[in-house]
Amino acid sequence: MSLLKKKYLLATVLGIVLSVGTLEAKSTVGGIIFTNTYFSHTEDDTQRNYISKFNLTVPSNSRLRMRWDNEDSVGMYIEAGFGSGSELKIRHAYGKWDLSERWQILAGHTSTPFAPLNPQVSMVHNSGDGFGNPNPSRQSQVRFTYKFLSRNGAISMAILDPNSGEDYDTNATSGVTLEKESTFPRVDIGAVYKTFNMQIFPSVFYTESMFEDTLEPVTVWGASLGLRTAFGPITLALEGATGVNWGNTKMSDVSTVTGQSRTAAIRNNDVTIDNEITKGWLDIGYRFAGNIFKGEFHIVYGYDSAKSSDAVVEQEYENTMVGISMPIDLPWIGRGFRLRPEIFRFSEIDKIVDDNKRVETMGGVQVQVTF
Repeated sequence: MSLLKKKYLLATVLGIVLSVGTLEAKSTVGGIIFTNTYFSHTEDDTQRNYISKFNLTVPSNSRLRMRWDNEDSVGMYIEAGFGSGSELKIRHAYGKWDLSERWQILAGHTSTPFAPLNPQVSMVHNSGDGFGNPNPSRQSQVRFTYKFLSRNGAISMAILDPNSGEDYDTNATSGVTLEKESTFPRVDIGAVYKTFNMQIFPSVFYTESMFEDTLEPVTVWGASLGLRTAFGPITLALEGATGVNWGNTKMSDVSTVTGQSRTAAIRNNDVTIDNEITKGWLDIGYRFAGNIFKGEFHIVYGYDSAKSSDAVVEQEYENTMVGISMPIDLPWIGRGFRLRPEIFRFSEIDKIVDDNKRVETMGGVQVQVTF
């Protein structure tokens, strides 16, 4: 057989294989690269310092992603994050099976059904975590979802690992490190209901933390309510939440002043004191478009507090954020290219220790490329 005929035969076989594979399954590959360029100024009363910086970095939420689905309604999704000075890490890795038009089972690592919304905050304190966003972060889970009739919404219940969260350190327990125990999982339940031009997102979660035999079990719970709607070019999104002892489970709070106070407190080495959590954010937007661009202008406010429920063990921390975010796309001349100017002010206050405060002000432009 001649070389030309061999090449033709190989191309034909490859074409048949690819065609059969396309009929049986489909897959997509993509990604997003963010580049943050901004000035920041930080005033820290606790450190007695004032720092100004010019920053240019690829944040760790830049990502590669792949989706695969077959003809039996079974699918898989993998998303890995990377950035300047950070290691490759898994953001999402799960499989799902659509049992019917109404039922789905999902297993793997992804966002939970609790508090699913996020405000438009991108470059610093992404998504407003620690400054009003009750986002529980991505976690390992087994989830069951039921979709309502007429596409009016859905409800999900997820079973999560209860062993995450902070342990009690040696200082709080007189030199004894107490390891966590668990007898049942953490449970997150969330729903979305669509009515008119509005989406409503109620959700709750519950778990318990136990620390050997020397402390009372710590109850950990949260409840949230979110809303998203639009009136012509005006958009509105908000979410509020409350609960106790979020530091004793896995949540998305960063290590801010407030973030250090999420766990239940300890008194006399054996009595736990609840830490009460209150969070919320508001995002008001305006959509606009020109001949070569379209975008949105968002005004964002967030409030975040943690307070001890006991007068003897005094703890009270408060974080706030306020700012502007303006994502601008160029869909008709540069599809996949986005510019996002942002200006934000983030404030952290220790209400007990002479109102010690840390304030960070930032302003800049994020470049986003999506494919």
